[in-house]
Amino acid sequence: MENVFRVCIAGRFFDIPTQEISPATFEALKSLADSSNTINPRELLRAFLESYEIKTTLEASISSATQKLQNAKNSY
Repeated sequence: MENVFRVCIAGRFFDIPTQEISPATFEALKSLADSSNTINPRELLRAFLESYEIKTTLEASISSATQKLQNAKNSY
């Protein structure tokens, strides 16, 4: 199974199909894992929360930009 990244999180093993995630996500997971492919749950949670914060910020920025474009369009 060369297309699977096996990690251990809190004593449980997970097989993550690499073809189902982006290369950037795969690299991020590999960077969280130590030499035995174990990921500290606290580090995983931190990475998740950081990515969620980035996603939320981007969504708010896109929404704001869309509203500004609508307002500009309506003012002409």
